[in-house]
Amino acid sequence: MKYCRFCLRVNSKYQRGNKVEGWEKIAGGIYMRRTDERVCSTIYMLDGGSGGRLIIDSGDGKMPIGFVPEICILTHGHYDHTGGVEKNWEEIYLHPQEKKDAPYILVPKNAKPLEWKTKKFAQFELEAFHTPGHTMGSVCVLERKSGVLFSGDTLFAGGEHGRTDLQGDSALMRESLKLIEKIPYRLLCPGHDEIEKRA
Repeated sequence: MKYCRFCLRVNSKYQRGNKVEGWEKIAGGIYMRRTDERVCSTIYMLDGGSGGRLIIDSGDGKMPIGFVPEICILTHGHYDHTGGVEKNWEEIYLHPQEKKDAPYILVPKNAKPLEWKTKKFAQFELEAFHTPGHTMGSVCVLERKSGVLFSGDTLFAGGEHGRTDLQGDSALMRESLKLIEKIPYRLLCPGHDEIEKRA
């Protein structure tokens, strides 16, 4: 088992299947791209057809996505999640409480504060939850129709959670995990490792 510096583990047991343009389909219109070769977040893509594409996290910048997204939502500021953001991307969101001076934080210059609670994108209905603990600006994003929860490095498959020793906060993490328990998600899609159906 390899351990990354930011989350908990990066090895995957998830079986790949149903690929579209190099992306693995995990739900209706929702895809993922990931690697085990280095510390790099999973990138999730919501395909809105003629409405464009939205991504959750951008990876480390060494895994090109092949298009310019209409929207990029960053679950937190660690560079393995934010390093793929390009200068010509116009709508990038990161929670304003993210600490720019914390270890391994890389805040894109074109990032806007994530201050909305809900957002409609094409056929998708998104709801953002501030879940500090791993970092102070960590968020989870629920796609309401499919029940997919993008949990960043807050919660992983198997009930494990992200580390809190890089200017995070253990008490806040406990509160965030309690909040996540109340979210009506059906499929957990974390920032690293396996995705997991809710029991």
